[in-house]
Amino acid sequence: MSIITADTLEQLQAVQRLINDTGRRLNEADYRRQYHTDLSPLGWHVGHCAFLETFWLRETLLGDDRATAGLHELYFPENMPKPERGAALPGHGTHIEWCEQLQAENRALLLDPPARLRAQPLTENDYLARFLLQHHAQHYETMVMVLTQRQLQRTHADFTVAESLEPRLPGTEILCLAAGDYRIGNARGVDAFDNEVPVQEVSLPATRLAGQPVSNSNWLAFMQAGAYQTSQFWSAEGWQWCHENRAQHPEQWRKNHYGEWLGVAAEGPHELDGDAAVSGINYYEATAFVNWLRKTSPCFAEARLPHEYELEIARGQETLQAGGQVWEWCANTFHPYAGFNPFPYDSYSKPWFDGRHYTLRGSSPYTQAAVKRPSFRNFYTADKRHIFSGLRLAL
Repeated sequence: MSIITADTLEQLQAVQRLINDTGRRLNEADYRRQYHTDLSPLGWHVGHCAFLETFWLRETLLGDDRATAGLHELYFPENMPKPERGAALPGHGTHIEWCEQLQAENRALLLDPPARLRAQPLTENDYLARFLLQHHAQHYETMVMVLTQRQLQRTHADFTVAESLEPRLPGTEILCLAAGDYRIGNARGVDAFDNEVPVQEVSLPATRLAGQPVSNSNWLAFMQAGAYQTSQFWSAEGWQWCHENRAQHPEQWRKNHYGEWLGVAAEGPHELDGDAAVSGINYYEATAFVNWLRKTSPCFAEARLPHEYELEIARGQETLQAGGQVWEWCANTFHPYAGFNPFPYDSYSKPWFDGRHYTLRGSSPYTQAAVKRPSFRNFYTADKRHIFSGLRLAL
């Protein structure tokens, strides 16, 4: 009896192919190169995904470590620093073939598992297969971050834009969330990560959320007001980060020879749509924008970042507009729900409940369907801006 549904198998194979094909399109040097201090080389992500599913299916549940025993040092993140991973990878072509062979064997195991595998609690109700699917989906989005950093290290000064970006304050379109008692979290355990469960009851006051995320034009207004040079808009830690990193604009913006702003994505340079959500900002920048707006516009005198519960409830009610453009920073830190229990291993979420990681909700254009749900919680420290992150205002 199979331990993977046809739908999950199709999704798993699709994301495996997406990851492997992304790696295959690279040359040897780009496969191994570390493009950002917070990101592993692209080839490491490819190998890590193939290794991890083999580790769980064969080594952990079947006691068969023949394919994985010698690879713990390379593919468990805690065992090897990111700068060393590229040089430790096998040859590009050989590595891709190895990954594809392992994954074909793993899919066969899921479809026709031995009795010992069927008897494992982790394989009940499609859980392990969907855990691996979501793991791979998140790594694919990280690989797109690496590809974006690769493009950012190239010059795009000759790229021309048809229409220059113009500054504009945010619109006043507001969505109302009524005061009341709500349920948050994920009641469907097969999809839920441990930080999404158990389901919680929360009471919220009436909230107003911006109809759109903060846009590129809104961000240009912030920049042109000199906000990156004005300490009063920043927290002490944020101002220190801004000064030390000489921040002047979002991570994924550049200027051409004509002094016009353009965006840089994994695919290359592109014209910035003034109405599209700004991307590539960190928590410090998001809070500085809110503080600037409060002082600039009476309409936003009570502006703030939303709490993650507000965004989850609004998304669950399907009232939020223009979703799927960016991960949206929340005001609160990443925390365990009441009754939290680490699963399927102790360190998936627990180490990050440290008061330093902030929650983000939503998704980006590169987020796969497997992790697009209102209850999914992303989390990063306040300084990270290599991610596809923006913000939405609350009042």
